[in-house]
Order: sequence, then structure tokens, then C-alpha cells
Amino acid sequence: MGTNRGNPALLVVVAGVALGVIFGLLGFTGVLSGRIGFGLAAICLVMAALIYLFYSRSSVIEKTGYASLLFIVAVAFVLPFLTVTQQQDQLSASAAQYNTTLERGAALFGQYCASCHGYQGQGINGPQLNNNPTVAKLTPDDLRGIISGGVRNPNDPSKFLMPAWLDQFGGSLTEEDIGYLVALIQSSSPSVRAQNNLANTNGFDYVLGSLTNPTQIAEYKKEKAGGSKPPATSFNDLTGQASVTIDAKDDATNTSGYGWLAVGAKATPLSGNNANITIKVGTKVTWDNKSSAPHTVVEGTSAAPGKDFGDSTKILAANSSDSYSYTFTKAGDFPFFCSIHPAMIGWITVVAG
Repeated sequence: MGTNRGNPALLVVVAGVALGVIFGLLGFTGVLSGRIGFGLAAICLVMAALIYLFYSRSSVIEKTGYASLLFIVAVAFVLPFLTVTQQQDQLSASAAQYNTTLERGAALFGQYCASCHGYQGQGINGPQLNNNPTVAKLTPDDLRGIISGGVRNPNDPSKFLMPAWLDQFGGSLTEEDIGYLVALIQSSSPSVRAQNNLANTNGFDYVLGSLTNPTQIAEYKKEKAGGSKPPATSFNDLTGQASVTIDAKDDATNTSGYGWLAVGAKATPLSGNNANITIKVGTKVTWDNKSSAPHTVVEGTSAAPGKDFGDSTKILAANSSDSYSYTFTKAGDFPFFCSIHPAMIGWITVVAG
């Protein structure tokens, strides 16, 4: 007795469409990446259509031709799909590795560097490292050399402002560790990220997550909040002057070795800081450099820079005629600091004329 098996092409079409819908939904819902899910859906639908054509032909020659076409189309779909998938996987692996590098750099920074440079890289006794335009100009080799060999005190070359960190020079870090720190520092600069086609991730954002000591976490949050205004007794009243000059000077009482001095101001109770002044609206303030090192003028504190005045890219060369001026046109409180030596902090209070 004969058996009618029917046309298997219909079953293939149903199966192909069903698989196409399933893969499409998986790609749409995010279970699979959209690229993979929709790619597999398209392959299933095209293959189902070709198989249907294959079975709908009765001639052996026609079936052979469609089988060859089916094979060619399958290869044409699958090979580019696999190539793109492999490239995407390689990019994802590279991105994951870069992210791991930043996380390791953040952990090392919090352990070894934050006491001088701040947990956010904003600078305390050491210079600002987080998105500092001056630091951004340094190459990876420059940064690696500075961290490895340390920084000597220009006033006393027998002493170091920063010790050598490479283990070969008696430090605590390996070359690999220093590579992590270099990547961390460079990740904070938008210009460096754009130039090197890096992910838009600032590695300093990972420092808090690397901290386990409650004291360190509390210090991080304190720095994040920024500084507070010094006491009124530390301010010099210069409201009678139409213009004020503030000098950068060598100052052994400041932890950076340098400090600000408002010309004509009296010494204040704050060690190493004679630049807390009160002026009136319309006063022109000029910063110049009488010290043995370069400096910048930036509004705010290193933990919370401002935008009303100051320029971290304008370098006042050591013992030079370089200067920066700004006329204050509104009342308010305006702290300022040097981005190269963030412990150099002054505070200007502007009152109505």
C-alpha cells in the first residue's frame, strides 16, 4: 500500500520561518546581539526559500542546479557573517581588556598615588593628573619614565619630589604596573582618547570602586565635595586698590614648595598662603611668576575647578615676565590654584563697589 509523504518543502518553509522569527525576537530582546540575531533570521528565511525551490522541481538537472545555488548562497551569507562576528568579538575583547587595564591602574593609583595626587587625580601635593592639559602633552614613554625614575627637587637635586616607583630602582611597582598607571592617566584626557581612538572612559572613575579601606573611602568623598572657604581672619582687605598683583613664590612652608603672595597683603595665619584677599568689583588681578618653577592659574579648587576665569593651558614660566590678568566684574567667592602644584591655593572674595 502506497504512502503519500507530501512535499517536504512546505515543512522546510515553516521551520525556516519559525527559526527566523525566533532568532529575530532573540536579537530584538537582547538575548542575542541584534547583529547576530537578525543575521541568523535572514539566513534562515533565505535558506528556507531556496530549499522550497529545490524541492518544487521535479527534474534532476533542476534540482542539481538549485542545490549548487543553495550551497553558493549559503557560503555567501555565512562567510561574511562569520568574519564580521569574529571582528566584533575581537573588538569586544580589546575593549574588555582596556577596561581591565583601567581598573588595575585605578587600584594601583588609590594604593600608591592618591596621597599626593588626590583620589580623583585632582592634585594635592603632587600635580593634577586627571585631565590636565599639560600632562596630556606627555607621551606614554614620558609618563613611564617619570613614574619609573621619580622627579628630583629642582632646588635640591639630591632630593626627590616624587620617589622612583619602578622596582628596579627600589620602588614598589613593576613595569606592567606602571603601564596600567600610564593608561589610567591618559584615559582622563578627552584629546588623548580622541587621538588614539580610545573608549570614552575616564579611568579615575574606577578609583572609588577599588577602595576597601573605610578611611580611604571617607577621604575620597571628602575630596569629592571640594574645599571650603578659609576663615575671615585669614583674608587681607585690598578693596582700596584698583589693581592687585599676586606673585608665585618659592615657599618652603607650602607642601608643594611654592605659594602665592598678594603684593601689599599682610602675612596671614595660613601657612604658606598669603593670597586670601578681599577686593571690590572692577578690580584687575594680575598673576605673575617669581618662583623657580612654572605655574598656571585656574579657578576653583583642584577637586572642583571653576570656569569663570583662569587658564590651565597658559604656563607662567619660572622667573619670567609671563603674567595672566583678569578683571572681576561680579561679587562672589573665587578660589584659585595652580594645576601643576595644586597645593598652591588662594581665595579671592569680591564685594560690591
